[in-house]
Amino acid sequence: MKIKVGYLLSYDYNMFFTSVKQVYDYVDTIFLAIDKNYLTWSGNSFEIEESFFERVKSFDAKNKIEFYYDDFYVSGLTPMECEVRERNMLLNRMGDGWLIQLDVDEYMYDFKKIRKFLKQHWYLMVFPKFTPVIFKGIWITLFKKLPEGYLYIENNERFPFITNCKKYDGPRTNYSISNHLINAKAIHQSWARSEEEIYFKITNWGHRDDFDTQKHFEFWRDLDLNNYDNYKNIHPLKPELWDKLNYIPSTSIDDFIEQYAEKNKQVLTNVGFFKMLKAFFRKIQKRIK
Repeated sequence: MKIKVGYLLSYDYNMFFTSVKQVYDYVDTIFLAIDKNYLTWSGNSFEIEESFFERVKSFDAKNKIEFYYDDFYVSGLTPMECEVRERNMLLNRMGDGWLIQLDVDEYMYDFKKIRKFLKQHWYLMVFPKFTPVIFKGIWITLFKKLPEGYLYIENNERFPFITNCKKYDGPRTNYSISNHLINAKAIHQSWARSEEEIYFKITNWGHRDDFDTQKHFEFWRDLDLNNYDNYKNIHPLKPELWDKLNYIPSTSIDDFIEQYAEKNKQVLTNVGFFKMLKAFFRKIQKRIK
């Protein structure tokens, strides 16, 4: 039973190393998907410096990393449609096994516990076509990097990242199969970037057309240590999802991860065999009806 991780590489490729070093020793293969024309889901060009590929080669001491180039931008599709399409193409490239897709700005600390969890749930891989599943984690979202540390959100925001099936119908998820929260925490460096990086992100990501990105960018830009506590319910799509901002003084992203991980150990929720069996039969009953 192989454990595989796939990344979609684009304009924020340099964050990859912070993410991959959390998982490298505990997975069998790592796939890096890159548009062969270096186009984002919005059709804009990006560049990857040659030094990045040299660094990957130096980092990959166990030869686990495989590059996957293809046409991931399709004119006429929305950015979100391009994202789901690419994620499905990557799933197929990854083959069989536990298939994990992480973004380069997601840092799944203490990953050895996730490996242990997947090994304990080996029975879901005996006939995966009959026991398809999505496992969800929880984001700890970094919202802004200040000179003294990071503003972040900790409000049980869930995200899918592990599956044993070969088809997504949304970003990293499939709503027609069993979805289970396992409480694995990932530090998500979503908005904690430079102004230039944030502006490029919001004009090229899958959610580009979902809200007033310019207005949200201006709000983000004006946040500092003196005013952050004045704002509540700040998520651009579901305000209450980000109910408040927290703050940890830290010198770097690695320092933040270390501090947060020390105070918040990974405690995963076991998905029992009989619970999975009941979910499986419920799905069969729905299909019969």
